[in-house]
Amino acid sequence: MQLRKTALTTATVAFLAFSTSVSFAGAKPAKKDKAAAPPPPPPAKIEDIRIGNVWTRAACKGEKTHVFLTIENKADVPVRLRGGHTDVAKFHQLIRFKMRGAFLATSMVGPVPVEPHERYVFEPGVVAIELRELNRDLKRGDVLPITLEFARAGEIEVEAEIDSRTAVRYPPPGELPPAKAKAH
Repeated sequence: MQLRKTALTTATVAFLAFSTSVSFAGAKPAKKDKAAAPPPPPPAKIEDIRIGNVWTRAACKGEKTHVFLTIENKADVPVRLRGGHTDVAKFHQLIRFKMRGAFLATSMVGPVPVEPHERYVFEPGVVAIELRELNRDLKRGDVLPITLEFARAGEIEVEAEIDSRTAVRYPPPGELPPAKAKAH
């Protein structure tokens, strides 16, 4: 009986010691009173984003084409282009071009950041918005409406000029016109 009481007492003491040490080990240290962290900056306004030099290559129904453009961020905070869409294509995605041996391959990329007071150029062989499975022909001289989607800033409707199937353009320097927000 004495042995049983001793074993029970030892087990109880061990349990209490273990549970107390676990509760202290899991406890977080008290936070020091520091000045509150500043709130995050507000998102960029759609009016602070300029879009220019929007164009695409001609393509036939069922094919794919790429949209090229220049984004200028006049805001004091970064903006991120999440993508763009149009009623003419079944699928759309942001892509990057990369040489693989003798071939130019594409891979999907995430949102494209444009730093404050910077310009980002989507140009042939670098980055583009890919439109796949076109539901009609895109002919040189036509205009293609596209909606660009910016994270936390909203959407901007632009018109892409359709150039020849083999066109390569590079944006001229200079100011871009202010963007017009999409009407909801």
